[in-house]
Amino acid sequence: MNLQTKALYNLLRLNRQTDPHIPCEEWQVEDLRLISMDRLFERLSQKGIILDKDRFHGFAQECDTPEELAEMLLTEHDDPKKHDPEYLIIFELWRRLYPEKQSLSIFCDELDHRISLYDADVLESDEPIQDALSNLTEILDENADAGVEPFEIFETITSYCAHDLMGFIIDFISDLLDSGNQLYASELIEDFAHYCPETIWFDFLRARLIALTDPVKANHMIALILEHDAELTTDLLLEILRFQTGYGERPVFAGAVKKMIARLSTEEEFRDLLELTADYFHRRDREDLEKTIQQMLVKREKFSGSIAPHDPDIKSFEKLIPSSSI
Repeated sequence: MNLQTKALYNLLRLNRQTDPHIPCEEWQVEDLRLISMDRLFERLSQKGIILDKDRFHGFAQECDTPEELAEMLLTEHDDPKKHDPEYLIIFELWRRLYPEKQSLSIFCDELDHRISLYDADVLESDEPIQDALSNLTEILDENADAGVEPFEIFETITSYCAHDLMGFIIDFISDLLDSGNQLYASELIEDFAHYCPETIWFDFLRARLIALTDPVKANHMIALILEHDAELTTDLLLEILRFQTGYGERPVFAGAVKKMIARLSTEEEFRDLLELTADYFHRRDREDLEKTIQQMLVKREKFSGSIAPHDPDIKSFEKLIPSSSI
């Protein structure tokens, strides 16, 4: 899937925050939300695009999106795609001056911004995220009612977002379940499940929700999820195991461990598996098995990178699982 232009630069800025050594030009990762409006107009004038608020309004009234406006203002240039710096400035001016004209790119840019604030844990409340997800649901449902395929709608919207949108929604629902907000979590599961091609994640979220009132049924649901071998990823299996440390029945937990062992490729994944299994044994007063696993963790403290599938510690660890009477 190809990202739209604004989402592409948002993603580059996000990646640069994680890895400052990513090669790029300063304008590509600059947060224009922090730049004054006068300065933005000044930068455009330096590129030969002379505008003020009135002139901007005059041109913008003829357009429905910031992309249309950028195309109009840059038509005199031989290749508008070479003028992404100017496009980004025009986009930011549109965002500030035309809040009532919500194009998909503007909506998704704001959604990206709020997700970044949420991930940075700087929001005073979840209300901005809740509002954004409510608006997203309306957009999805309106298009679905018009006959567009659900997955197609979501893929189109995702192309305007720098974040993994469905991944964020799943993480946000998980956070709600962790904080005890089951009602809102249940609403979001029903709102978004049919737009997600990876429905197995929502099956897992439903199991987490049901576990609060019926752990036996939840374990049965997890067992069914584990049968979908081709759809299981290491991320999902680790989340299943994290959930199972509290609610897991021995056969289901052991089955998830076996699935995870078969997919191990990095030392980090193996350490995560060891830590979760140690926690599982700790909660069930199996200090002998917990101690054995903790010794493995200490031994591998400085290990990193990829892991050999025939690593002797993996074999030793695997033998602990079926032999344990948890």
